[in-house]
Amino acid sequence: MLPILDLQPQLTHALRAPKPPNLLLKAPTGSGKSTQVPQMVLDAGVVPEGQRIVVMQPRRIAARMLAARVAAERRVPLGKEVGYQVRFENVTSRQTRIVFATAGVLLRQLISDPELRQVGCLIIDEFHERHLDGDLCLAWARQLQKTTRPDLRLIVMSATLTPEPLEDFLFPSHLLESEGRSFPVEIRYQNPKPPQGHLPEPVWDQAARACQALAHEPAGRGNLLVFMPGAYEIQTTLAALHQCPRSETHLLVPVHGELPPEQQDPALAPGA
Repeated sequence: MLPILDLQPQLTHALRAPKPPNLLLKAPTGSGKSTQVPQMVLDAGVVPEGQRIVVMQPRRIAARMLAARVAAERRVPLGKEVGYQVRFENVTSRQTRIVFATAGVLLRQLISDPELRQVGCLIIDEFHERHLDGDLCLAWARQLQKTTRPDLRLIVMSATLTPEPLEDFLFPSHLLESEGRSFPVEIRYQNPKPPQGHLPEPVWDQAARACQALAHEPAGRGNLLVFMPGAYEIQTTLAALHQCPRSETHLLVPVHGELPPEQQDPALAPGA
């Protein structure tokens, strides 16, 4: 059971209050807030028919994957009750009640419909990843709430939320916290090889060596996830991994925002 589900009674009670407050939700990564809170809002029955719950995400990959996950959990086709809208993609319909969207898409919607008449609840997810578009959307929605849209509900979520400034900005507001759960983590360090000439060992070669070593240990059975700072480093690491012995026995796939959706999906598919 996801830890965030423990907060459902409190969240539903706050949403159904005679004068519902804006909600601040602090929950660790992996608690389930991004997939479950939009469903809690929908199931609480506080958003009228004809209006949507919009979940603002900082990245296109997250918007697409979360929408697919929530649609699967609710056993509905993607684009019907649950959909997403990112740059160059609009997988929604007239039946859509939950929409995962990027800040840029929401900002364009605010420009075309300044009162957000089709939005009953706006959820700002991953608020700690501050950016101008996201801050502007929240400020605009808050101003609407104070003037022409007092019915608009606002929920701000983050794993590392600093509530005090937001409590003042969104007053009246209510803070909910999920404890989450932790798992053991082992930290290791790997020294780079001695430099050849004046050049240190590239970070992608270091990553390939670490993956090769882990693949021979019990802890390395299953999937390995390698984080790199950008698309170039990801592709170069992939090339270095292909040079490792027995690399043909492993599925090596990249995922980053510059890839088209059909090339992102293999890395995120179950069993990948």
